[in-house]
Amino acid sequence: MDATRRPARASRRAVVGVLGAAPLAWLAGCSPDHDWREIRAEEVGVLVMLPAKPARMARTINLEGLSLEMTMLGAQAREVAYTVGTVTLPEDSDAMRARALASMRAAMVRNIGGTVSAERPVQIVRVDLGGQRTGTDAAVEIEATGRMRDREATLIARFVAVGTQAWQAVVLGTRPDREAAALFLESLKLMR
Repeated sequence: MDATRRPARASRRAVVGVLGAAPLAWLAGCSPDHDWREIRAEEVGVLVMLPAKPARMARTINLEGLSLEMTMLGAQAREVAYTVGTVTLPEDSDAMRARALASMRAAMVRNIGGTVSAERPVQIVRVDLGGQRTGTDAAVEIEATGRMRDREATLIARFVAVGTQAWQAVVLGTRPDREAAALFLESLKLMR
């Protein structure tokens, strides 16, 4: 696809939901079928499998009155957006981590005018800079349904916070492939 062409309207809707109306240019380009590759993203603090070559960006977000910079990377395949974002919290406390995670989760569900239909605790693997497993961290996974510009939308996301970092890994689209969503979410490893 010519790099000057814009993604299909449905693709733009998926990205808007993930980024909360952030500029769409960062994910412009082709939306190939899944071409999985492991991405080592030290700026986001993760190792993760993405279904296409990722785009990166940073933007300021508002988490319950806290103005924080979120660093993100993401890719699109079959009109579904796969993104990982992280913020650095102003303090290392359980209260701050809980506040950030609740706000990140609420914002993602609100972006699609959604309703949470499932929630479960999960563990996310932690690795050192060499990729060796060093432990796990408790996280929560949610699924929500809603709408993006008059189309049905499904959100599947994981949220985790450790120390002064909080992360969200999000799959968002009209009909995300369950196997692809699971591959993305289960591949997420925190680099610490």
